[in-house]
Amino acid sequence: MNNSDLGRVQAYMLKHRYVETKSGRRNISKEEREVATMLRDADSSMRTLLEEIFEGQGLELKSFNEFEAAGIQVGATVFVLARKPEFNPPFFGTEKLIARMKQVRGGIEKDSEAKIWFTQLWFILLDLIYTRKNRGPNSLQNWVETTFTKDVFIDAVKEYINDHVLKIDPSLLKTDAVYKALSGQKEGTVTQLCNAFLELMVDAGLIDEIRQDGYRQTLLFAYEMKMNYDRQLAKLLPSNDPFSSASTLLVVDAENEVEDR
Repeated sequence: MNNSDLGRVQAYMLKHRYVETKSGRRNISKEEREVATMLRDADSSMRTLLEEIFEGQGLELKSFNEFEAAGIQVGATVFVLARKPEFNPPFFGTEKLIARMKQVRGGIEKDSEAKIWFTQLWFILLDLIYTRKNRGPNSLQNWVETTFTKDVFIDAVKEYINDHVLKIDPSLLKTDAVYKALSGQKEGTVTQLCNAFLELMVDAGLIDEIRQDGYRQTLLFAYEMKMNYDRQLAKLLPSNDPFSSASTLLVVDAENEVEDR
C-alpha cells in the first residue's frame, strides 16, 4: 500500500466504516473488496501510520477474522472503523440526522425534537436486538442472530408510545419535552420517522438491510456498543437487565442526555 492507496483507504473507511475481503452474508462491491484487500496486505509501517491517523481523529481501526467473531467467512478479514469512547469525532455529528428526521412531512419541526426521536428510537432498537435476544451490552459473538423486520421495529415503537408514554401523567414529569415530542405525532408520521431512522442506521453502517425490510446489527455496531456502553448508557440504565427497563426511564430522564449530544 503506497501513499495514494492510503488516502483511498482512509476516504473509503471514513465514509463506510466497514469492509470485508469476502462475505457469505452480503454482496461486496469491487471497491470494497479492493480496499479490504489493501488493508489486509498492508505492511506494518503503513498499517501503523493509518491507525495513528485514525486515532488522532478519535477512531479505532479494528480487524476481525473467523476465529475472533462469529459470522465471518473462513479466510476472510473484516475491518471496522469504530468511534472511541473518549472522543466525539466532529464529522460524525448530528446535522445529517436532524436533516433526515425533519424531512418527514407533518412531523418534526425543531432540531431538539429530531434528537429526541432519534434517541428514543435508538433505545427501542437496543431493546429489540439486545434484551429480546437475551444479550448483554458486551455481547459481540452473537451479533449475527439479531435479525428483525421493519414491521417488528415499527410495532415495537408504537407499543412503546401507546403502552408507556401515553399512560404517563405529564404533570408528574420533571420535564415534558420528551413526552410532548413522542405523544404529538400521528401514527402514519411515526411510521415515517421509523423509516427515516432505519435509513440513517443503514447509512451509518450500524445495521445491514439483509433483504427487503429485513435488517441485522453489524459487527461495527456490536463492537461500538461493547466499547461505549459504560460511557454512554450506564448512567441512564440499571445495571441488571439494562435495556429492558429503558422504556420506563427514558421519558423522564433522557432529555438532558439528548441536549448534551
